[in-house]
Amino acid sequence: MKFMPLNIQLFAASVSSISAYETDIDIANNRSYIQLSIAVITTGSTWNASGSAYVNATLTGQNNTYSIPQTYFTINKNQTKTVYTGKIGPFYHNDDGSLNPVQINVSTYITSNYSPSGSATCNMSTIARKSSVSATNANIGSNSIITINKQSSSFTHTLTYSFGSLSGTIATKTSASSVNFTIPTSFYAQIPNAKSGTCTITCTTYSGNTNIGSTTTTFTASCSESACAPTVSATIVDVNSKTTALTGNSSTLVRYKSTARITPSATAKNSASISKKTVDGTTVSNYLDIPNVSKNSFSVSATDSRQPNGFATTITKTATMINYVQLTCNANFKRANQTSSVVNLTYSGNYFNGSFGSTSNTLTMSWKYREKGVSEWTTGGTLSPTISGNTYSGSIQCGTNFDYEKNYEFMIEYADKLETKEPLTVPLNKGQGSLEIYDKAIKANGEVLFYWD
Repeated sequence: MKFMPLNIQLFAASVSSISAYETDIDIANNRSYIQLSIAVITTGSTWNASGSAYVNATLTGQNNTYSIPQTYFTINKNQTKTVYTGKIGPFYHNDDGSLNPVQINVSTYITSNYSPSGSATCNMSTIARKSSVSATNANIGSNSIITINKQSSSFTHTLTYSFGSLSGTIATKTSASSVNFTIPTSFYAQIPNAKSGTCTITCTTYSGNTNIGSTTTTFTASCSESACAPTVSATIVDVNSKTTALTGNSSTLVRYKSTARITPSATAKNSASISKKTVDGTTVSNYLDIPNVSKNSFSVSATDSRQPNGFATTITKTATMINYVQLTCNANFKRANQTSSVVNLTYSGNYFNGSFGSTSNTLTMSWKYREKGVSEWTTGGTLSPTISGNTYSGSIQCGTNFDYEKNYEFMIEYADKLETKEPLTVPLNKGQGSLEIYDKAIKANGEVLFYWD
Protein backbone atom coordinates (compact mmCIF):
# COMPACT_ATOMS: atom_id res chain seq x y z
CA MET A 1 0.00 0.00 0.00
CA LYS A 2 1.38 3.36 -1.03
CA PHE A 3 0.69 6.44 1.16
CA MET A 4 0.99 9.95 -0.26
CA PRO A 5 -0.54 12.41 2.24
CA LEU A 6 -1.13 15.90 0.91
CA ASN A 7 -1.62 18.88 3.24
CA ILE A 8 -2.62 21.90 1.23
CA GLN A 9 -3.92 25.36 2.26
CA LEU A 10 -7.08 25.58 0.20
CA PHE A 11 -9.25 28.41 1.47
CA ALA A 12 -7.82 31.86 1.77
CA ALA A 13 -9.27 32.90 5.14
CA SER A 14 -9.54 29.47 6.73
CA VAL A 15 -7.46 26.36 6.58
CA SER A 16 -8.60 23.00 5.23
CA SER A 17 -6.57 19.87 4.34
CA ILE A 18 -6.82 16.97 1.90
CA SER A 19 -5.16 13.65 2.56
CA ALA A 20 -5.07 11.33 -0.49
CA TYR A 21 -3.04 8.23 -1.22
CA GLU A 22 -3.20 5.25 -3.58
CA THR A 23 -4.42 2.00 -2.07
CA ASP A 24 -5.61 -1.50 -2.98
CA ILE A 25 -3.27 -1.88 -5.94
CA ASP A 26 -4.67 -4.77 -8.00
CA ILE A 27 -1.99 -6.24 -10.28
CA ALA A 28 -4.30 -8.83 -11.78
CA ASN A 29 -6.87 -6.26 -12.93
CA ASN A 30 -4.40 -3.41 -13.50
CA ARG A 31 -6.24 -0.98 -11.20
CA SER A 32 -5.98 0.82 -7.88
CA TYR A 33 -8.04 3.07 -5.53
CA ILE A 34 -7.53 6.38 -3.73
CA GLN A 35 -8.10 6.74 -0.01
CA LEU A 36 -9.40 10.30 0.42
CA SER A 37 -9.84 12.39 3.58
CA ILE A 38 -11.06 16.04 3.66
CA ALA A 39 -10.78 18.27 6.79
CA VAL A 40 -12.22 21.75 7.43
CA ILE A 41 -10.92 24.30 9.95
CA THR A 42 -13.13 27.18 11.23
CA THR A 43 -12.24 30.38 13.03
CA GLY A 44 -13.96 32.13 15.92
CA SER A 45 -16.41 33.86 13.59
CA THR A 46 -17.25 31.03 11.18
CA TRP A 47 -19.39 28.00 11.98
CA ASN A 48 -22.47 26.05 10.96
CA ALA A 49 -24.26 24.10 13.66
CA SER A 50 -27.48 23.65 11.73
CA GLY A 51 -26.21 20.73 9.62
CA SER A 52 -26.56 22.55 6.35
CA ALA A 53 -22.81 22.73 5.63
CA TYR A 54 -21.64 20.29 2.93
CA VAL A 55 -18.65 19.23 0.89
CA ASN A 56 -18.32 18.12 -2.77
CA ALA A 57 -15.31 16.50 -4.45
CA THR A 58 -14.47 15.29 -7.98
CA LEU A 59 -11.51 12.99 -8.76
CA THR A 60 -10.48 13.02 -12.39
CA GLY A 61 -8.08 10.32 -13.59
CA GLN A 62 -6.59 9.53 -16.98
CA ASN A 63 -9.17 6.80 -17.58
CA ASN A 64 -11.85 7.36 -14.90
CA THR A 65 -13.72 10.24 -13.15
CA TYR A 66 -15.57 9.94 -9.82
CA SER A 67 -17.63 12.37 -7.69
CA ILE A 68 -18.33 11.83 -4.04
CA PRO A 69 -21.94 12.40 -2.98
CA GLN A 70 -22.67 15.79 -1.44
CA THR A 71 -21.92 15.22 2.21
CA TYR A 72 -23.50 17.38 4.98
CA PHE A 73 -21.92 18.15 8.30
CA THR A 74 -22.05 20.51 11.32
CA ILE A 75 -19.06 22.44 12.57
CA ASN A 76 -18.42 24.81 15.48
CA LYS A 77 -16.18 27.82 15.90
CA ASN A 78 -12.45 27.26 16.07
CA GLN A 79 -12.87 23.61 15.15
CA THR A 80 -10.87 21.25 12.88
CA LYS A 81 -13.18 18.57 11.56
CA THR A 82 -12.79 15.76 9.06
CA VAL A 83 -15.89 16.06 6.96
CA TYR A 84 -15.29 13.20 4.49
CA THR A 85 -13.38 9.93 4.47
CA GLY A 86 -13.75 7.31 1.76
CA LYS A 87 -12.13 4.99 -0.79
CA ILE A 88 -12.67 6.14 -4.36
CA GLY A 89 -12.21 4.06 -7.47
CA PRO A 90 -11.26 1.85 -9.14
CA PHE A 91 -8.84 3.79 -11.32
CA TYR A 92 -7.79 1.63 -14.29
CA HIS A 93 -4.17 2.03 -15.38
CA ASN A 94 -2.87 2.05 -18.91
CA ASP A 95 -1.79 -1.17 -20.66
CA ASP A 96 1.78 -0.60 -19.54
CA GLY A 97 0.62 -0.13 -15.93
CA SER A 98 1.20 3.63 -15.79
CA LEU A 99 -1.33 6.27 -14.81
CA ASN A 100 -1.01 10.05 -14.66
CA PRO A 101 -1.68 11.80 -11.31
CA VAL A 102 -5.35 12.02 -10.36
CA GLN A 103 -6.72 15.57 -10.05
CA ILE A 104 -8.84 16.21 -6.93
CA ASN A 105 -11.19 19.23 -6.87
CA VAL A 106 -12.98 20.08 -3.60
CA SER A 107 -15.73 22.61 -2.90
CA THR A 108 -17.49 23.31 0.43
CA TYR A 109 -20.43 25.31 1.79
CA ILE A 110 -20.33 26.53 5.38
CA THR A 111 -22.30 29.80 5.26
CA SER A 112 -23.68 31.90 2.46
CA ASN A 113 -20.67 34.14 2.83
CA TYR A 114 -18.13 31.38 3.09
CA SER A 115 -17.92 28.60 0.47
CA PRO A 116 -14.22 27.87 0.01
CA SER A 117 -12.83 25.49 -2.72
CA GLY A 118 -9.48 24.02 -3.66
CA SER A 119 -7.59 21.24 -5.47
CA ALA A 120 -4.82 18.73 -5.08
CA THR A 121 -3.26 15.81 -6.98
CA CYS A 122 -2.54 12.23 -6.02
CA ASN A 123 0.38 10.49 -7.73
CA MET A 124 -0.32 6.97 -8.98
CA SER A 125 2.14 4.10 -9.20
CA THR A 126 3.01 2.09 -12.29
CA ILE A 127 1.56 -1.38 -11.86
CA ALA A 128 3.79 -4.24 -13.01
CA ARG A 129 2.42 -5.73 -16.22
CA LYS A 130 3.14 -8.66 -18.57
CA SER A 131 6.80 -9.47 -19.06
CA SER A 132 8.67 -9.15 -22.35
CA VAL A 133 10.59 -12.05 -23.88
CA SER A 134 13.46 -12.67 -26.32
CA ALA A 135 15.13 -15.79 -27.75
CA THR A 136 18.44 -16.55 -29.47
CA ASN A 137 18.74 -18.13 -32.92
CA ALA A 138 19.85 -21.75 -32.80
CA ASN A 139 20.30 -24.93 -34.81
CA ILE A 140 17.69 -27.64 -34.56
CA GLY A 141 18.71 -30.08 -31.84
CA SER A 142 20.59 -27.43 -29.85
CA ASN A 143 19.43 -24.81 -27.33
CA SER A 144 17.76 -21.47 -27.89
CA ILE A 145 18.13 -19.32 -24.78
CA ILE A 146 14.84 -17.67 -23.87
CA THR A 147 15.20 -14.56 -21.70
CA ILE A 148 12.21 -13.21 -19.74
CA ASN A 149 12.26 -9.54 -18.73
CA LYS A 150 10.15 -9.84 -15.59
CA GLN A 151 8.17 -6.78 -14.51
CA SER A 152 7.77 -8.20 -11.02
CA SER A 153 9.86 -10.76 -9.17
CA SER A 154 6.65 -12.46 -8.04
CA PHE A 155 5.48 -13.17 -11.57
CA THR A 156 5.61 -16.64 -13.13
CA HIS A 157 5.52 -17.40 -16.82
CA THR A 158 4.34 -20.12 -19.15
CA LEU A 159 6.32 -20.46 -22.39
CA THR A 160 4.96 -22.09 -25.53
CA TYR A 161 6.25 -22.44 -29.08
CA SER A 162 4.81 -22.78 -32.58
CA PHE A 163 6.73 -23.82 -35.70
CA GLY A 164 4.85 -24.68 -38.84
CA SER A 165 2.12 -27.07 -37.77
CA LEU A 166 3.92 -27.92 -34.53
CA SER A 167 3.22 -26.39 -31.13
CA GLY A 168 4.03 -27.25 -27.56
CA THR A 169 4.83 -26.08 -24.05
CA ILE A 170 8.36 -25.25 -23.00
CA ALA A 171 7.77 -24.31 -19.35
CA THR A 172 4.70 -23.91 -17.12
CA LYS A 173 4.55 -21.06 -14.61
CA THR A 174 8.28 -20.95 -14.24
CA SER A 175 9.84 -18.36 -11.96
CA ALA A 176 13.12 -18.42 -13.90
CA SER A 177 14.32 -15.45 -15.92
CA SER A 178 16.18 -17.61 -18.45
CA VAL A 179 15.07 -20.91 -19.95
CA ASN A 180 16.97 -23.24 -22.31
CA PHE A 181 14.74 -24.54 -25.09
CA THR A 182 16.13 -27.63 -26.82
CA ILE A 183 14.73 -27.37 -30.33
CA PRO A 184 12.98 -30.67 -31.20
CA THR A 185 14.28 -32.64 -34.17
CA SER A 186 10.66 -32.82 -35.34
CA PHE A 187 11.25 -29.27 -36.64
CA TYR A 188 13.20 -30.77 -39.57
CA ALA A 189 10.07 -32.20 -41.15
CA GLN A 190 8.48 -28.75 -41.19
CA ILE A 191 11.20 -27.36 -43.49
CA PRO A 192 12.13 -30.18 -45.93
CA ASN A 193 12.95 -27.64 -48.64
CA ALA A 194 14.48 -24.85 -46.54
CA LYS A 195 17.56 -24.43 -44.41
CA SER A 196 15.75 -22.47 -41.68
CA GLY A 197 12.36 -21.37 -40.40
CA THR A 198 10.83 -18.93 -37.94
CA CYS A 199 9.75 -20.17 -34.52
CA THR A 200 7.34 -18.09 -32.42
CA ILE A 201 7.68 -18.05 -28.64
CA THR A 202 4.70 -16.93 -26.54
CA CYS A 203 5.29 -15.84 -22.94
CA THR A 204 2.17 -15.68 -20.73
CA THR A 205 2.63 -13.78 -17.46
CA TYR A 206 0.84 -14.83 -14.26
CA SER A 207 0.39 -13.06 -10.96
CA GLY A 208 -0.56 -15.99 -8.82
CA ASN A 209 -3.22 -17.70 -10.91
CA THR A 210 -4.23 -14.56 -12.74
CA ASN A 211 -3.22 -14.27 -16.41
CA ILE A 212 -1.86 -10.76 -16.83
CA GLY A 213 -1.19 -11.03 -20.54
CA SER A 214 1.05 -12.49 -23.21
CA THR A 215 3.93 -11.28 -25.34
CA THR A 216 5.65 -12.99 -28.28
CA THR A 217 9.05 -13.11 -29.90
CA THR A 218 10.56 -15.06 -32.78
CA PHE A 219 13.87 -16.72 -33.48
CA THR A 220 15.37 -18.58 -36.43
CA ALA A 221 15.65 -22.34 -36.13
CA SER A 222 18.23 -23.59 -38.62
CA CYS A 223 19.49 -26.84 -40.08
CA SER A 224 23.22 -27.28 -39.65
CA GLU A 225 25.27 -28.65 -42.53
CA SER A 226 26.88 -31.25 -40.29
CA ALA A 227 23.47 -32.63 -39.36
CA CYS A 228 21.78 -32.34 -42.74
CA ALA A 229 24.33 -32.84 -45.52
CA PRO A 230 23.44 -36.05 -47.40
CA THR A 231 25.47 -39.25 -47.28
CA VAL A 232 27.06 -40.21 -50.60
CA SER A 233 28.62 -43.37 -51.97
CA ALA A 234 29.35 -44.70 -55.46
CA THR A 235 30.30 -47.82 -57.36
CA ILE A 236 32.61 -48.02 -60.39
CA VAL A 237 32.45 -51.02 -62.70
CA ASP A 238 33.72 -51.85 -66.17
CA VAL A 239 30.87 -52.66 -68.57
CA ASN A 240 33.14 -53.40 -71.56
CA SER A 241 32.97 -57.18 -72.03
CA LYS A 242 36.27 -57.30 -73.89
CA THR A 243 38.30 -55.73 -71.09
CA THR A 244 36.49 -57.56 -68.30
CA ALA A 245 37.30 -60.84 -70.06
CA LEU A 246 40.99 -59.94 -69.81
CA THR A 247 40.92 -58.63 -66.23
CA GLY A 248 38.47 -61.21 -64.90
CA ASN A 249 37.13 -58.49 -62.58
CA SER A 250 34.57 -55.83 -63.46
CA SER A 251 35.89 -53.65 -60.64
CA THR A 252 39.21 -53.20 -62.46
CA LEU A 253 39.49 -50.65 -65.25
CA VAL A 254 41.84 -50.79 -68.23
CA ARG A 255 43.08 -47.35 -69.17
CA TYR A 256 41.91 -46.11 -72.59
CA LYS A 257 39.79 -49.24 -73.18
CA SER A 258 37.30 -49.83 -70.38
CA THR A 259 33.84 -48.27 -70.25
CA ALA A 260 33.57 -47.07 -66.66
CA ARG A 261 30.05 -46.97 -65.23
CA ILE A 262 29.87 -44.69 -62.18
CA THR A 263 26.69 -45.13 -60.16
CA PRO A 264 26.25 -42.57 -57.37
CA SER A 265 24.04 -43.32 -54.38
CA ALA A 266 22.83 -40.66 -51.94
CA THR A 267 20.58 -40.51 -48.90
CA ALA A 268 19.09 -37.23 -47.72
CA LYS A 269 18.82 -36.52 -44.00
CA ASN A 270 16.16 -35.14 -41.70
CA SER A 271 13.15 -35.16 -44.05
CA ALA A 272 14.89 -33.56 -47.05
CA SER A 273 15.14 -35.21 -50.47
CA ILE A 274 17.95 -35.51 -53.01
CA SER A 275 17.64 -32.87 -55.72
CA LYS A 276 20.79 -33.57 -57.75
CA LYS A 277 23.59 -36.08 -58.19
CA THR A 278 26.70 -35.37 -60.25
CA VAL A 279 29.81 -37.18 -61.43
CA ASP A 280 32.72 -34.86 -62.26
CA GLY A 281 30.19 -32.03 -62.55
CA THR A 282 27.83 -33.89 -64.91
CA THR A 283 24.30 -34.33 -63.58
CA VAL A 284 23.15 -37.94 -63.62
CA SER A 285 19.89 -39.63 -62.82
CA ASN A 286 21.06 -43.22 -62.40
CA TYR A 287 24.61 -43.66 -63.69
CA LEU A 288 27.23 -42.23 -66.03
CA ASP A 289 29.12 -44.31 -68.61
CA ILE A 290 32.58 -43.09 -69.68
CA PRO A 291 33.94 -45.01 -72.69
CA ASN A 292 37.69 -45.35 -73.20
CA VAL A 293 38.22 -44.08 -69.68
CA SER A 294 41.60 -42.49 -69.05
CA LYS A 295 41.47 -42.04 -65.26
CA ASN A 296 40.33 -44.00 -62.25
CA SER A 297 39.28 -41.27 -59.74
CA PHE A 298 36.00 -39.40 -59.97
CA SER A 299 34.30 -36.65 -57.97
CA VAL A 300 30.82 -37.76 -56.89
CA SER A 301 28.43 -35.24 -55.33
CA ALA A 302 24.84 -35.10 -54.09
CA THR A 303 22.76 -32.04 -53.15
CA ASP A 304 19.60 -32.09 -51.04
CA SER A 305 16.36 -30.14 -51.45
CA ARG A 306 16.96 -27.48 -48.79
CA GLN A 307 17.18 -24.01 -50.27
CA PRO A 308 18.96 -21.80 -50.96
CA ASN A 309 21.47 -23.97 -52.87
CA GLY A 310 20.95 -27.09 -50.79
CA PHE A 311 23.39 -28.96 -48.60
CA ALA A 312 25.95 -30.91 -50.63
CA THR A 313 28.37 -33.73 -49.95
CA THR A 314 31.23 -34.57 -52.31
CA ILE A 315 33.44 -37.66 -52.22
CA THR A 316 36.24 -38.97 -54.42
CA LYS A 317 35.73 -42.53 -55.64
CA THR A 318 38.75 -44.43 -56.93
CA ALA A 319 38.90 -47.75 -58.81
CA THR A 320 41.78 -50.10 -59.55
CA MET A 321 43.20 -49.41 -63.01
CA ILE A 322 45.52 -51.33 -65.32
CA ASN A 323 47.77 -48.73 -66.94
CA TYR A 324 47.44 -50.03 -70.45
CA VAL A 325 49.80 -48.53 -73.07
CA GLN A 326 48.15 -47.98 -76.43
CA LEU A 327 49.69 -49.93 -79.31
CA THR A 328 51.61 -47.90 -81.94
CA CYS A 329 53.95 -48.68 -84.83
CA ASN A 330 56.52 -46.76 -86.85
CA ALA A 331 58.11 -48.46 -89.90
CA ASN A 332 60.72 -47.61 -92.54
CA PHE A 333 61.16 -49.66 -95.76
CA LYS A 334 64.34 -48.69 -97.63
CA ARG A 335 66.41 -50.04 -100.51
CA ALA A 336 69.98 -50.92 -99.77
CA ASN A 337 70.92 -48.23 -102.35
CA GLN A 338 69.22 -46.33 -105.12
CA THR A 339 69.38 -49.15 -107.68
CA SER A 340 69.37 -52.09 -105.30
CA SER A 341 66.74 -54.80 -105.36
CA VAL A 342 67.35 -55.37 -101.65
CA VAL A 343 64.78 -53.81 -99.25
CA ASN A 344 65.35 -53.51 -95.51
CA LEU A 345 62.74 -52.83 -92.79
CA THR A 346 63.28 -51.14 -89.45
CA TYR A 347 60.34 -50.72 -87.08
CA SER A 348 59.49 -49.69 -83.50
CA GLY A 349 56.51 -48.71 -81.30
CA ASN A 350 54.75 -48.78 -77.95
CA TYR A 351 53.23 -51.91 -76.43
CA PHE A 352 51.68 -52.84 -73.05
CA ASN A 353 54.09 -55.44 -71.78
CA GLY A 354 52.12 -56.74 -68.81
CA SER A 355 49.16 -58.67 -67.45
CA PHE A 356 45.53 -57.53 -67.43
CA GLY A 357 44.81 -59.75 -64.45
CA SER A 358 43.65 -63.07 -65.73
CA THR A 359 45.43 -62.74 -69.10
CA SER A 360 48.83 -61.41 -70.12
CA ASN A 361 49.17 -59.22 -73.19
CA THR A 362 50.79 -60.48 -76.41
CA LEU A 363 52.04 -58.76 -79.56
CA THR A 364 51.64 -60.18 -83.06
CA MET A 365 53.17 -58.58 -86.19
CA SER A 366 53.45 -59.53 -89.88
CA TRP A 367 54.26 -57.87 -93.17
CA LYS A 368 53.06 -58.04 -96.79
CA TYR A 369 54.00 -56.42 -100.07
CA ARG A 370 52.77 -55.90 -103.64
CA GLU A 371 53.86 -54.14 -106.75
CA LYS A 372 51.99 -50.89 -107.02
CA GLY A 373 48.93 -51.30 -109.23
CA VAL A 374 48.54 -54.99 -108.35
CA SER A 375 45.50 -55.81 -106.24
CA GLU A 376 46.73 -58.88 -104.41
CA TRP A 377 49.15 -58.79 -101.51
CA THR A 378 51.98 -61.24 -101.12
CA THR A 379 52.69 -62.51 -97.61
CA GLY A 380 56.10 -61.50 -96.46
CA GLY A 381 56.23 -63.17 -93.04
CA THR A 382 55.96 -62.57 -89.33
CA LEU A 383 57.95 -60.12 -87.28
CA SER A 384 59.59 -60.93 -83.98
CA PRO A 385 60.36 -57.64 -82.30
CA THR A 386 62.60 -57.14 -79.32
CA ILE A 387 60.49 -55.95 -76.36
CA SER A 388 61.97 -53.66 -73.72
CA GLY A 389 59.65 -52.36 -71.05
CA ASN A 390 56.62 -50.97 -72.84
CA THR A 391 58.40 -50.48 -76.20
CA TYR A 392 59.46 -52.77 -78.98
CA SER A 393 61.79 -52.57 -82.04
CA GLY A 394 63.28 -54.71 -84.78
CA SER A 395 64.81 -54.90 -88.26
CA ILE A 396 64.83 -57.44 -91.11
CA GLN A 397 65.80 -57.77 -94.75
CA CYS A 398 62.57 -58.12 -96.67
CA GLY A 399 64.20 -59.71 -99.74
CA THR A 400 66.47 -59.20 -102.80
CA ASN A 401 63.99 -59.35 -105.64
CA PHE A 402 62.44 -55.90 -105.50
CA ASP A 403 63.25 -54.44 -108.94
CA TYR A 404 64.52 -50.94 -108.41
CA GLU A 405 62.73 -49.81 -111.55
CA LYS A 406 59.32 -50.63 -110.01
CA ASN A 407 57.15 -49.06 -107.30
CA TYR A 408 56.02 -51.20 -104.37
CA GLU A 409 53.75 -51.00 -101.33
CA PHE A 410 54.47 -52.64 -98.02
CA MET A 411 52.00 -53.35 -95.20
CA ILE A 412 52.50 -54.12 -91.51
CA GLU A 413 49.67 -55.76 -89.59
CA TYR A 414 49.95 -55.62 -85.81
CA ALA A 415 47.71 -56.41 -82.83
CA ASP A 416 47.65 -57.17 -79.11
CA LYS A 417 44.96 -58.64 -76.87
CA LEU A 418 42.91 -55.44 -76.99
CA GLU A 419 43.68 -53.82 -80.30
CA THR A 420 43.90 -54.98 -83.88
CA LYS A 421 45.27 -51.87 -85.46
CA GLU A 422 44.52 -50.59 -88.91
CA PRO A 423 47.34 -51.98 -91.11
CA LEU A 424 50.23 -49.62 -91.64
CA THR A 425 50.88 -49.14 -95.39
CA VAL A 426 54.20 -47.71 -96.54
CA PRO A 427 55.04 -46.91 -100.23
CA LEU A 428 58.45 -47.66 -101.75
CA ASN A 429 59.22 -45.81 -104.96
CA LYS A 430 61.47 -47.18 -107.69
CA GLY A 431 65.20 -46.49 -107.46
CA GLN A 432 67.09 -43.90 -109.47
CA GLY A 433 70.51 -44.60 -111.11
CA SER A 434 73.38 -42.14 -110.73
CA LEU A 435 75.24 -40.64 -113.77
CA GLU A 436 78.92 -39.58 -113.38
CA ILE A 437 80.83 -37.65 -116.11
CA TYR A 438 84.61 -37.56 -116.09
CA ASP A 439 87.15 -35.97 -118.51
CA LYS A 440 87.64 -39.30 -120.40
CA ALA A 441 84.66 -41.46 -119.27
CA ILE A 442 80.93 -41.60 -118.34
CA LYS A 443 79.73 -43.95 -115.56
CA ALA A 444 76.18 -45.03 -114.69
CA ASN A 445 75.54 -46.65 -111.33
CA GLY A 446 79.32 -47.18 -110.99
CA GLU A 447 79.76 -48.87 -114.38
CA VAL A 448 81.68 -47.33 -117.29
CA LEU A 449 79.38 -46.61 -120.20
CA PHE A 450 81.85 -44.61 -122.40
CA TYR A 451 85.60 -44.16 -122.42
CA TRP A 452 87.87 -42.11 -124.71
CA ASP A 453 91.51 -41.09 -124.95
